[in-house]
Amino acid sequence: MKRILFLLFILTFITPAPAQAAGNSIWIASPANRNYVGEIINKDFEKSLAPTGDLGKLIFQPVARPRTWIMDAALLEDVQYLITKNSTIATNWLTQLKKESRGDTIYATAYGNPDVIYLNSLAPTELNFYYIVGLQHLQAVLLKNVLSEKGSGYAWRRAKIDNDLRQFFNNSRQEFSLISTAVNPKEVETDRARIAQLFSPQLDGAQRNELLKDYRVGQSNVIKKLRIVSGRYQITTSNEKIPVTLVNDFNSPVKVDLYFTPLNNRVTFPQYRQITLNAKSKIQVSVPIKTIAAGDTTVIARFENGKGKVIGTKGIIELSSTIISPAVSRFTTGAGLLLILAAVAQSVRRVRKSRAEK
Repeated sequence: MKRILFLLFILTFITPAPAQAAGNSIWIASPANRNYVGEIINKDFEKSLAPTGDLGKLIFQPVARPRTWIMDAALLEDVQYLITKNSTIATNWLTQLKKESRGDTIYATAYGNPDVIYLNSLAPTELNFYYIVGLQHLQAVLLKNVLSEKGSGYAWRRAKIDNDLRQFFNNSRQEFSLISTAVNPKEVETDRARIAQLFSPQLDGAQRNELLKDYRVGQSNVIKKLRIVSGRYQITTSNEKIPVTLVNDFNSPVKVDLYFTPLNNRVTFPQYRQITLNAKSKIQVSVPIKTIAAGDTTVIARFENGKGKVIGTKGIIELSSTIISPAVSRFTTGAGLLLILAAVAQSVRRVRKSRAEK
């Protein structure tokens, strides 16, 4: 189905708050026009901004005052993105929007214009975050103060949410909450808020599923910015050092604890507290390990924040040890000596017996 940019003009069919009871309400919202990394996925988006397009008609042919605007900052940021790509259509649209809405009441929706009724029951704290981001980002685009749509009575219709999306949402919320304890929260703010677009009532099932696939990859790549590089090592001595690479691709420094968990008792590892990783950095730590017994060992390397919570992406370290432990070495050496002595003794007996027979 052709992605339809949504800009709904509603008269008083929506029951507004008493202060907005008179006049017309103009909704400016749409399904996501960009993927997780910010690239345009709706090919008709720019066309819809033209004076004859769905979005353009309400801006270039506005209804008479009094009127109230309800805007989604995510949509306006999509327009700004087109402007950075030298789109004259997008530039004219945003200029006209600012002109026509001057002096009118403007409300900011929760970022991404999600199903607020559903999210309020699922995660009210996260919904409040979406409202805050929606308000702040809209003010940044319009360069003026606006009101929050929260509690205004301008609620949009319901979305169809399945278990797959709920699970992704819960996992993402936890991951972003944890990574924000080490990274500047502002750096992942938009990534975290973008998840709200998956709850847009304007998405059909196919659109939502495609967007969810893209967001899974995008969210995972954000978390992987703080990671431990996996590796495989051959161990030949009891005490050895292995190089472990730590990466911080965020724009802010982080302070983390580094822990190693072997999945058997063949090796022991040290633990590191309060390692500082500078912004956009990659460092190598020389980790001393002690081998107790030969064989293969898998080690899980992880970052933790100051509260003992795992953050970032874990590393898998595979060790293959071919050393012989001291105890085994002593046993082997002793056994070898006994064999030599036994052979000497047998030779002596043979010589004596030979002489006796003569």
